[in-house]
Amino acid sequence: MTDADSAPLGRASGSATPFTGDAALGSQPLQVHFLFSFLNIASTLGGLALAAYCHSRSATIAFVVTYTICGLGLTMGYHRLFAHRSYSVPLWLEHAIAVCGYAAIQRGPIFWVAMHRLHHKYTDVIGRDPHTPLEGIFHVHFGWIQSRRRDVWDPTIYRSMASELVNDPLYLWMDSEVHDHAVNVALILASFLLGGMIGGGGRRFDVHNGICFLAWVGLLNRVALLHAFGFINSVCHLVGTRPFRCKEGDRSTNNFIVSLLIFGDGWHNNHHAFPQSAKQGLRWYQLDVAWYAIWLLQQVGLATHVKVPSPASLAVKTRRPARIDGPG
Repeated sequence: MTDADSAPLGRASGSATPFTGDAALGSQPLQVHFLFSFLNIASTLGGLALAAYCHSRSATIAFVVTYTICGLGLTMGYHRLFAHRSYSVPLWLEHAIAVCGYAAIQRGPIFWVAMHRLHHKYTDVIGRDPHTPLEGIFHVHFGWIQSRRRDVWDPTIYRSMASELVNDPLYLWMDSEVHDHAVNVALILASFLLGGMIGGGGRRFDVHNGICFLAWVGLLNRVALLHAFGFINSVCHLVGTRPFRCKEGDRSTNNFIVSLLIFGDGWHNNHHAFPQSAKQGLRWYQLDVAWYAIWLLQQVGLATHVKVPSPASLAVKTRRPARIDGPG
């Protein structure tokens, strides 16, 4: 394993294309997307309401399975593989992981990687970090994807932040909101049909179980993953521990509860201190499910060039005191 410290972000070379847009872009909304805002909030409230009244054992199990598959697609895929190149896998597996992440309906890897690299470049800088809680909790969970800044949402700008991905036809196809909405609708319909067939045991169509699957798998899965990742950007910049030194103004924290919800990505201070590390739970007691999956891929020879920080690097960045209980 190689050492992973706070080196620049990028693909195999470890470097990223720098942001070259106008410095004023960060504070200027491109547009307020009213239709998307309505659909996003309506599907969030609708998913929660339907799930409260329509539930079944098979729908609950399916929710856990799809949440895990899509969540790992985001954490070990979009985040650690694509945004930070913490490890390498064969292209066929890279594409498979990307599809799992895309099914969470959080845009394609080009946009997601660009957004995340912008977050690291301008962590907690108001008007530059896409989703700092210093602009409010609503901004983190909804606002930044509705009142759209050009450096975040204009493809001619954000694609330069993930230039190593734009030549892949699959990732280019995923970099379209039209395709995002089409896939979202397809997954909702597929969940209804699958639930109905499972509930009927293959002999009849169970409409009630179909609605349960639509609620839990088609709607609630997307909502849960969206806000679980939102907690990384809100809670994990407000409440938790900061055992490692990061750059000035960086408020990233480690939060055990968020780590449970999102497969280890809640060890956010660890991550900001060592962004290229494939392992974010840097202590033996820090649960990191995404790292365990990467480790298993490494053991069977599918993951290579796996980066983790050396003990010396950990020692250099360790600081005291570490406890943070508020936004200060």
